[in-house]
Amino acid sequence: MLKKYNVLNVIFYILVILVPLISAILFCLKEGKMINDVYIPLGGWSDEITYYKQIEGILTYGFPRGYFGYNQTRAMYGTLGVWGIFPLIPYIIWGFFFGWNYLSPIYANILLCILAILCICVILRPDKKCMAVFSLFWTINPLLNRYILSGVVEAYFISQGIIVSVCGIYLLSDRFRCRKSEHVTQSKDRTILWFCTVMISIMTLARPYFAVLFLIPWWKAMKDKRRKWLILLPILAIGDIVLFFVNNYFFCSTYFENIFAFEKMKSGGVGGFFQHIADSLAEIVRQTWYAVRYDGVGVGWYYLLWAIGLLSMIIVCIRRAYYKKKVPSLFLITLIGNSLILLSFIEIYDLGVGARHILALIVANAVILLMETHFSVILIMAAVCMAAIFRIGDADMPPYRNAEYSEYMEQLKNEFAQVVLVSDSISYDNVVTLPTVDYVAENPGQNVGCYYGVMFALPAGVGISLDFGDIYYQEEGSLKAGYYLIHPKGMIRTRLDAQGMHCIYETEDFALYTRW
Repeated sequence: MLKKYNVLNVIFYILVILVPLISAILFCLKEGKMINDVYIPLGGWSDEITYYKQIEGILTYGFPRGYFGYNQTRAMYGTLGVWGIFPLIPYIIWGFFFGWNYLSPIYANILLCILAILCICVILRPDKKCMAVFSLFWTINPLLNRYILSGVVEAYFISQGIIVSVCGIYLLSDRFRCRKSEHVTQSKDRTILWFCTVMISIMTLARPYFAVLFLIPWWKAMKDKRRKWLILLPILAIGDIVLFFVNNYFFCSTYFENIFAFEKMKSGGVGGFFQHIADSLAEIVRQTWYAVRYDGVGVGWYYLLWAIGLLSMIIVCIRRAYYKKKVPSLFLITLIGNSLILLSFIEIYDLGVGARHILALIVANAVILLMETHFSVILIMAAVCMAAIFRIGDADMPPYRNAEYSEYMEQLKNEFAQVVLVSDSISYDNVVTLPTVDYVAENPGQNVGCYYGVMFALPAGVGISLDFGDIYYQEEGSLKAGYYLIHPKGMIRTRLDAQGMHCIYETEDFALYTRW
């Protein structure tokens, strides 16, 4: 018969593992809602529609019948948009087994994070105090919960980041290996080393900057004097990066700006490159200051949490070096890796857009800090999360179902199915494009736009292009898509009329044009 103490332990760890689900429920309850009330067509994030429709097209046809991209670009081969197939795989699996609807990406996100926390408990067997603090940090983190309750794929990278950090702790943390020596064996070392390497390879194929995580198995191989691994791991890292760029070049469409052209790095020379880094760091400080000072500003909170984690690691390294103690190798790897990833963000992204990509790093760094040092650092990060809740307020809450709008979307689904015809062939004829910039025809100084959330109602299999700028509608012959979703009072409508295109569906909010 189980002792009461053991039963309570089991209940505690079950609750810890289910924290992503519990915290998502609590996050919604704060607004008097439930998870099933979240309605991503009202979300206002463009990535949600492109991820959702790509997965829907794959589940329906094997691949979408129209191209995904920006400014009516397309991949050289295939139909998928930026980043390609690799970030979509777990969501495709979910859709295959459980079906695909507006709630599917959210529940897939929750499951991925549950599996990641399960890895913490199974591999590291942390004490209850540590996991209680980590659960608190997770539950009151508004940035983390917002992305879990969304249609984007960041939760996938968060879960992968946690798992790789757990593997790194098991393989490299002297503190952990001394404390849990009875659970450390050579066979487990080999298994986790292979598992860690495979996970990092998968992450690198989706986002190239994750290649820096190969430092973890490489460092372990160096400690154990595994010569084959020391040679093979750099080759594998380079191979994954090459495969990423090959995949990106041939099988993914580019951003509206080619983020992999490295123009920022090349344009100003060496001096300009370092000046750009300095300006970007100053911008991060400015955004952090604005987040702390003003209500409703969210971006700076990401960088503040990131900085707290990294500064804590720096302080620990300096103190241990000062007292001639061994510096945690995992901290050194984390600091090197995070610095290189930050440089990648500065080159690839606008810092506002790039902020969400550091969520995986924030959570992974928190796991490392929790297991390698005292849990007080995570309590500080939890306090920052609490401050963020009050400061951000309702500025970036999940969108919740509105009965009238839900009915409107169902009506649109039926009506779009009648006028948007998805052919069996893969072509631009199956692409619906939406210009994100337009101006009132009678008043060119006034911006006007069409809400792209209605694109969720388009038939499965269509490709979607978001056009950032109206220049594409000024040049004869530049338009390729079969369908155009535009504002009925915009200047772009007059240009489509001038090119002989036809309006096939119109409301007071948008007009749908086609080439034929």
